[in-house]
Amino acid sequence: MRRVRAAVVAATVGALIAAGANPAAAAEGGPLAITSTGLTEGQDFSSHIVFHPVWTGGAATAKVEVYMGGTLRATALNGKWAQGMGAQVLPAENNTDVSLTVKVYDAAGNTAAASTTVHVDLTPPSATLNPAPGAPLGGVITVAATDVSADVAELALIDGAGKKLATATAAPWTITWNSVGGAPTAQARVTDRAGNQRTYQAWKFDNARPSISDLNGYFGTPLRRVRGVTHLGVEFSDASGINRNEWWIDGTLVQSIFHTGRYFDDVLTYDFGTTARTATVEVRAWDLAGNPATRTYSLVVDVTGPKITSVTPANGALVRGSRITSTVRATDPAGVNGANLNNGPWVSNPKNLTTATSAGADGRKTLTWRVFDALYNESTVTRTVIVDNTRPVLKLTKAPKSGAKVSGTVKVTASATDRNGVSRVELLINGKVVARDAKAGYGFSINTKKYGKKIRFQLRAYDRAGNAISTTTRTWHR
Repeated sequence: MRRVRAAVVAATVGALIAAGANPAAAAEGGPLAITSTGLTEGQDFSSHIVFHPVWTGGAATAKVEVYMGGTLRATALNGKWAQGMGAQVLPAENNTDVSLTVKVYDAAGNTAAASTTVHVDLTPPSATLNPAPGAPLGGVITVAATDVSADVAELALIDGAGKKLATATAAPWTITWNSVGGAPTAQARVTDRAGNQRTYQAWKFDNARPSISDLNGYFGTPLRRVRGVTHLGVEFSDASGINRNEWWIDGTLVQSIFHTGRYFDDVLTYDFGTTARTATVEVRAWDLAGNPATRTYSLVVDVTGPKITSVTPANGALVRGSRITSTVRATDPAGVNGANLNNGPWVSNPKNLTTATSAGADGRKTLTWRVFDALYNESTVTRTVIVDNTRPVLKLTKAPKSGAKVSGTVKVTASATDRNGVSRVELLINGKVVARDAKAGYGFSINTKKYGKKIRFQLRAYDRAGNAISTTTRTWHR
């Protein structure tokens, strides 16, 4: 049991940090006497304690010895006692009161001794720390210790080399320290009055903000254009781990998520409506060390369809055949996604929006293109064409009959009609086109000398849609 415990704390703390006077030089003359062992009666003691005995008189000091329970535990020669004295403590002496004796020898052989009873304490102190060791911290941190052993003299925050960063020497056992720009890690160490220590697992300081990616991988967002219900996605990363993130739209919190992990993907589904405007999207994130990060994006709420720059065939164009091929050209800031003609198949190549539709019967035919951008805004364009698959009417009004004998210059005339107009009439001699006439009252003068003894004659007419009709071939002889 401990016998003397009062009024020892201040003296012990002083011994713990190796403070106090150095041993007095022995003054020559007078009896050798120890005035202080450097210890306080009943103080906590361990092998960590360094103490400084004080003595006077006698000749020059030759040696200093320390005994515990009558057993020699330490010897100092050649002035090394000036550095302070210590004593080896045996495990069996833990939690017992032991008499510690200091004995001084001078050069003349005189001795002096003095004793102090100390309480041997070999048990390391303990404490409960908050935040718990290993937790990520950042910025100005506060470490608080509770359930602290009654004999604790110091709570210290130390770096990896054991250097003290901050200390507390009395309750409440709290340390506040700014980790920004300091050591990357720190440990908490508690030291009791006997110099016993316990060091706790390190904290790793994280003073870097989380990383927030660009909006990515979701419909429309790479171009910063949205419409209606939209999925927005971002990626977070942080060395200590993401703790939570928030989505704000135009200053209003719309989603908050708590999660953990060094890497995290998050998706927001939000209805931006169909009113054209610029929306502000703000993403906030906090890591486990409490470091905040913010990234802001401006998104255009795009409710306008593509701009159509051209359509073929032109309005009022004459077309022929069973199918009508049409092409539309369009541009859009969000990109052209595709189109269809007369609600036909989807055409997905934005650089070649070309397809065909049934021509149907002769007459007016409406072509309606629906063009969509990447946000499915729609623009519509209509063209009306005239389907003409009927050949023109062609009739010879003047020409030698087949088998006729001709010479010199032969004149031929013809009539050609079509409800949508005749484009031209062509003269063919021996299968080759040798002349054309585009005016009504179609006529040709044929120099028969140019075409040999046997001449095959034919006329061919085209209407404005490209339909053609030919007369039967007549053979002349020269």
